[in-house]
Amino acid sequence: MHRIDRIDYFRIVDAIHRTGNLSSAARELGLSLTAISKRLTSLEETLGVRLIQRTTRTLHFTEEGAIFLEHCRNVLDAVAAAQEIGPGHTRSGTVRVTAAVAFSQRQIAPRLAAFLQEHPNIAVQILPNNRPIDLVEQQIDVAFRQAPLDNSAYITRTIAPDDEFLCAAPAYLARHGTPLTPDDLQHHQFLSVGDPAPHALVLTSGRHEVNARVHSTVGSTDGEIPHLAALDGCGIALKSSWDVIDDLRAGRLVRVLPDWWGRARTLRVVYPVRGYQPTRVGAFIEFMERELRAAAHRNRDLNLFRVRD
Repeated sequence: MHRIDRIDYFRIVDAIHRTGNLSSAARELGLSLTAISKRLTSLEETLGVRLIQRTTRTLHFTEEGAIFLEHCRNVLDAVAAAQEIGPGHTRSGTVRVTAAVAFSQRQIAPRLAAFLQEHPNIAVQILPNNRPIDLVEQQIDVAFRQAPLDNSAYITRTIAPDDEFLCAAPAYLARHGTPLTPDDLQHHQFLSVGDPAPHALVLTSGRHEVNARVHSTVGSTDGEIPHLAALDGCGIALKSSWDVIDDLRAGRLVRVLPDWWGRARTLRVVYPVRGYQPTRVGAFIEFMERELRAAAHRNRDLNLFRVRD
């Protein structure tokens, strides 16, 4: 393996891990499948170890391969840092971002135009996912999460509260009346995440907590379904602040039992600990933090966030 080619070999190993197979890595790097396979074999022969166990259908990194992959990423980070030295450098490249599907659609996507106008040489790849994923494993630069992530490999910064509360369309309340107490919920159509069977809904108001009985008419494993059903006047849903800001502002939904709340959560920006943070990633984090904090402040009149002790 010639010294001049080493960075290319590191990029190959990194691409194989991120894309999950040789074919995808080859397409990303602009190489043929034969070329990338030969280079991987050459690298393993030079190192004297098997980095990746591969068959016609699957591949996985060996223990030695996982160690080598970590070194590859450190080298690639260092190369990126070196390339950004100098006053004439322009922030460029792709920022890979993950968040819940609804948050990606409602809070990230509408802000991309403004970000791209500020940073025309940066591309953004949004990878919506309602389940937490390994940011390092998947080579994710930034995540926005509303549930805690206890992982020492991540840096977490708080952006704003993200509380849950009850809401419904004005048309539904006009037909069925507005509940005045948590007990009144048992007489209403509820839109739930999960099994639509009757269940207890935990609500709090100050130091008071109740288990309100609700009877669901719509249930789904996807939180977007109860949201859309609520907009159509099908019933009352428990939604998080950031999911319904725009709907409340536009009057499509209104708070129900405004003194009562569901879970108290926090919107956070999360990113992997790394030796070097590309300036494009820092620019995206700074932009989104500024935008989201401003949105939380701007919408404080909507009673979106409970008072913290």
